[in-house]
Amino acid sequence: MKKLLSCALFCCICGVLFFYYHAPLLTSYAEFFTMHTEAKGADAIVVLSGMVETRLPRAITLYKEGYAPRILLTQERSVNALAAQLHCTNMDKAQDLIHLLHADCELTIVPSLKGGATSTFDEAYDLKDWARKNSYKRIIIVTDDFHTRRALYAFTKIFTGTNIAVQAAGTANDFFNEHDWWKSDMGISAYILEGIKFSLYLVTSQNIQIIKNF
Repeated sequence: MKKLLSCALFCCICGVLFFYYHAPLLTSYAEFFTMHTEAKGADAIVVLSGMVETRLPRAITLYKEGYAPRILLTQERSVNALAAQLHCTNMDKAQDLIHLLHADCELTIVPSLKGGATSTFDEAYDLKDWARKNSYKRIIIVTDDFHTRRALYAFTKIFTGTNIAVQAAGTANDFFNEHDWWKSDMGISAYILEGIKFSLYLVTSQNIQIIKNF
């Protein structure tokens, strides 16, 4: 009985502490996933697939500031065969954004080695092949803030032994950030899943076979 009461008391104390200090704790958790290591002089800025609406504007800013002379897009697999035939691809969205932002830059799609990337690992293998063929020395990958640590970890792991350096540049969105992610469903989904995905990436260098990627 005493053990049960002690356990209940401990849980209550933890609950009270979390209630009063949840903001800094959850913020620290989220900040772990954000990395900004970009530097000028790279060969290319690479916009990873997923959220071109947030990532491309950040890439364009880096391009205008002289971080690299070109912007690349990865080739993702379409989630719908019919949609793939319509004008709603990442390239189409990207061209519209370039027009809206009055940017003077050309985009190149990095061909996928497997008919379209379905994960960050796939994108890393695609970029490794492309960077070797084009004699790149350094690239900057652009993705959402919460995805930068995992993306950089994946690319660094795949690029090991190539003498090609990889840096990461993160971008924010209009819905959540490290300081309020637990207040929105999108933020909760992003950061909870990111913790799980990062843990899986620590133990493998390819897609998990028991999980089907699209």
